[in-house]
Amino acid sequence: MRKLLFGLVLILLLAGCGQTEMEQPPEEGPPSLALPEGASITSASLSGEALSPDGRFMAVERGRSEPVPEKGVYPARVSPADTVQITDAETGEVLWEGEGAYEQSILWSPEGGFAALARTARTWCSITVIETENWTSWDFVLPDGSPIPEYTFLPDGEPWAVWQSEGSLDLTIGRGGDGEEKKYYTCAVAVHDGTLKGNVWEERHETLPGSYDFDHDGEPEIVELVTVLVIGDEAQNAVGWYELRVRTGDNRLYWSRSCHTAHVGWGSYFACRVDGEDYLLRYEPAMFQGFATYAYQLFSLSGAGEEEVLREAGVEFDINFDSPMHDSFDPEAIAAFLEEVYSLLEDSELLLTTEGGNFRSGGPGSDFKDDLAHWTDNELYDKNKSLEENIRDMGAYWEEGMTA
Repeated sequence: MRKLLFGLVLILLLAGCGQTEMEQPPEEGPPSLALPEGASITSASLSGEALSPDGRFMAVERGRSEPVPEKGVYPARVSPADTVQITDAETGEVLWEGEGAYEQSILWSPEGGFAALARTARTWCSITVIETENWTSWDFVLPDGSPIPEYTFLPDGEPWAVWQSEGSLDLTIGRGGDGEEKKYYTCAVAVHDGTLKGNVWEERHETLPGSYDFDHDGEPEIVELVTVLVIGDEAQNAVGWYELRVRTGDNRLYWSRSCHTAHVGWGSYFACRVDGEDYLLRYEPAMFQGFATYAYQLFSLSGAGEEEVLREAGVEFDINFDSPMHDSFDPEAIAAFLEEVYSLLEDSELLLTTEGGNFRSGGPGSDFKDDLAHWTDNELYDKNKSLEENIRDMGAYWEEGMTA
């Protein structure tokens, strides 16, 4: 009986000790990474153009790493990719492989010779250009050689890059707003000695005033003037060249041309109004060592950004009357061409010119007189005579003086 009572007391004591232990708070440990109820881990994304234009290569992401609980632009429930690969689209063979991130986007050059790969992590982003011949790569750096700053990301709601041509890439870095200035860069990439190398220039963008519908779809385009800067030991922020770009209303770039202040790169562009429609006018009155080629093209843009010429004309002449290479000098043809051009310029706006090595933008196109100055600034010019008569008289005078 005493053994039975002792057993009952022992059971009650043990039960009491267990209850007391359960009521004590648990010791603190590392924070849990468990997701809220109903939440799930989202895999990294690959956007852009997975398949190359010629269909030979395919970009894929492989694997999925565990989310990292640190501050940044991605929540802890987003899982980064382990790697990004470019494979043979037919066989699946891996041709290039790089580190993955939370988000990656790939854009192919027009002929598929290059791929631009952007990767965004929690606190940084990077851009790598890959060439498809030797499968070497080049990591984008700023013009001063430094990487993209931490906590600077690619833009939202607009393309982060556009291939202007094979080997020429325009980039936008930064989302704008507080603390993250949006900046623009242009890159030239090429293979040297089997290795891909790149050059980078910073750009300044300015949206030009005016409303123009160059593709005649009823929606105005955005006309943009771009100044490309050269940064180096001898030229800090000097202008390299200028570009005129036309974007659709949704900010898609679909036409651009460049002009330089060096003689061979001079150019002039105007927005013209003809029969109630908007057109672009390209005018290039070039003269080299007395040999002249004046030409213009009046064109609209297709939905694909191709030039659709409405009208074009040109005239060639030279004033080297004493040279055995002298070819032609037709005052009637020269005057007729100039008068045709200026009938278009009467209802136009100057968008960009570097004629004479001088950059200008804005103002009536009718004020453009660079080509006429060769004639009107001459001391022989007579305001009481027509342009054709003046050109004829000057030609006769020059010929007599050179051949006498």
